[in-house]
Amino acid sequence: MTDRPAADAPAAPPAPRRLLGVRVAAWVEIALFFVAVLAIDALLLDGDRFWDVRPHPFWLIVILVAVQYGANASLVAALTASLALTVGNLPVPELGADVFQYWAGIGLRPALWVGVGQILGQMRDRELAERTRLQTRLSLLEHQNQLIANGFEELKRTKSALEARIARQFRTVITTYRAAQSMDVTDEARLSRGLDQLIQSVLSPQKYSLWTLAPDGFVLERAVGWQEDDHFERRLDLGHPVVRHLLAREPALCAARPMDERKLMGQGLLAGALTDLDSGEIVGMLKVEETAFLDFNLYTLENFNVICSWIAAARMRARRWQQLQADRLTGANDLLMTAEVSERIYALLVQLGRRKGFSSSQLIVRPVDPDALAPEQHSILALALGEAARATFRSTDLAFEREADDAEYAILLPGTPLDDAELLGSKLRQAMAGHLPPSVPLDQILIEARPIEETAPAPAPSGGGSA
Repeated sequence: MTDRPAADAPAAPPAPRRLLGVRVAAWVEIALFFVAVLAIDALLLDGDRFWDVRPHPFWLIVILVAVQYGANASLVAALTASLALTVGNLPVPELGADVFQYWAGIGLRPALWVGVGQILGQMRDRELAERTRLQTRLSLLEHQNQLIANGFEELKRTKSALEARIARQFRTVITTYRAAQSMDVTDEARLSRGLDQLIQSVLSPQKYSLWTLAPDGFVLERAVGWQEDDHFERRLDLGHPVVRHLLAREPALCAARPMDERKLMGQGLLAGALTDLDSGEIVGMLKVEETAFLDFNLYTLENFNVICSWIAAARMRARRWQQLQADRLTGANDLLMTAEVSERIYALLVQLGRRKGFSSSQLIVRPVDPDALAPEQHSILALALGEAARATFRSTDLAFEREADDAEYAILLPGTPLDDAELLGSKLRQAMAGHLPPSVPLDQILIEARPIEETAPAPAPSGGGSA
């Protein structure tokens, strides 16, 4: 939080310049007054300094200075007036006059000037002191009010920041939950989208990259946010400090630590191995090249480690699922065997046919326009074909998935000539008619009879008749 000038203590107003405890302005006014008055008396009047004038003009400066500047200034004015009146201007005493009365008459007016000036000056000093005290208190109150206002504004900003942070964290929780759902898949493309959502929601990086582990080091798999002028490496060989560090199963690298920064060599802010916690296998690396300053903290590093473990577990789960799918004998509906199994059986039938001297055929079942079928219609076609094949063919005739994405299937007919296969194709069409709903018209389904060749089950030119 930055300091603000308004929160500082109020500066005291500059003190007026003083000479011998009296403001300079008072000295100037007194001097100008007596110069002007004495000049008028000397040039225009009798030059007796207004001795017989009642009230005396010098009362004016004494009272004005007392009311304006206080007791000290009034004392200066009274003394100056006394000197200006008496120095070189004493009247000649009369013969037989009492000396006491003579000096009492001369000193009366100076005594009155001093006395009245001090009374008025003390009243003025008390008023000035009270005004100064009130001004000081007012300044303090204004300062306190400013502090309260600043504190209130700071509290409002803090409240808004906390509300925004809570809202952002709430959105992050929702986004992370959705990203976790999207990661709970076995398809590589959908898993990649889920990984991006998870990384963005938890770490909020501006630039990051995912790497795979190859025999010679880490190879860039996907980069997000990289620009053309970025000079990040696309491959890190086994001799790179980052690779040596991560393959030694050390903690994630963080550029905030000087030792880690030297190992990163300007290639990013965070780098961590994607390690499966169950098997300990390293499947790749996650690297963050750029992020916002406020998002680069201790919590980010902790979240980064969790994300690395999460990604590794998701990838290992997807790989195991794909391996299981490759080893499956039947497809999703358990009525049709997988294309991987059909390759082995094709090769076996070709070898047996050459050795025993018999021929085998196959029926290819596919829609006229595969793109016109919705995903659920593909499933309906596979289910109808499996039920029809089970009711129509022998136990030795096997139904396989041929091209799952295009809803293309094959039925292997061991020891069946091509002519007999065409007849069986007609029976299969009749059987499928009882299992297909109106949403999948039978006239949009092609059934072709083909011989089994050496290159089977790769797609071949149409051979044989159409049932």
